Amino acid sequence: MAAEPRTRKKVTTKKKVMRRSGKSPEIRCLLIPTDGETLVLPLSTMSEVVDITQLQSADDTPPWLLGQVEWESRQVPVFSFSALINGRDVGELSSKSKIIILKSLSESARVPYLGLLLGGVPRPVTVKEDSLVATGDEKKSLGVYRRVTIEEQDAIVPDLDRLTHLVTHATLGALPITQLDA
Repeated sequence: MAAEPRTRKKVTTKKKVMRRSGKSPEIRCLLIPTDGETLVLPLSTMSEVVDITQLQSADDTPPWLLGQVEWESRQVPVFSFSALINGRDVGELSSKSKIIILKSLSESARVPYLGLLLGGVPRPVTVKEDSLVATGDEKKSLGVYRRVTIEEQDAIVPDLDRLTHLVTHATLGALPITQLDA
């Protein structure tokens, strides 16, 4: 009788990523107040903050897509994060409102940047491995990667890939699903 070949189970252990200094990595981020939510994004995704007075409104678009702004000789679509994930109206925009230009982090040549309506002044924060606590997303909101608490403040880590996809399709006319059924 032939013996069955033995298979070895690969044992994996979770390793902490350490820098040469022996400390856990830190990511320099921005806490970005939008018109209802606070986002946390790596500092490297931010390009510039511009005035909303340059906003050119768009017709036949979802209410969360506010229009486009010209930035560095290109048209950048501008959206309201809160209106998108909460399905509510944006309301009146003040002439003092600002837009943050973000790198879309996608391979899309059509929409390499996104404009996000701000609700205040972004502030820098250093995110360490133990300073970010996941709090869950019971609503499974579209465009939300994870809800977290950082420095005792609730924040959202947005899904920039999904947001780029939604904004691209809304801007160019072929609109995908924009909300999940409960």
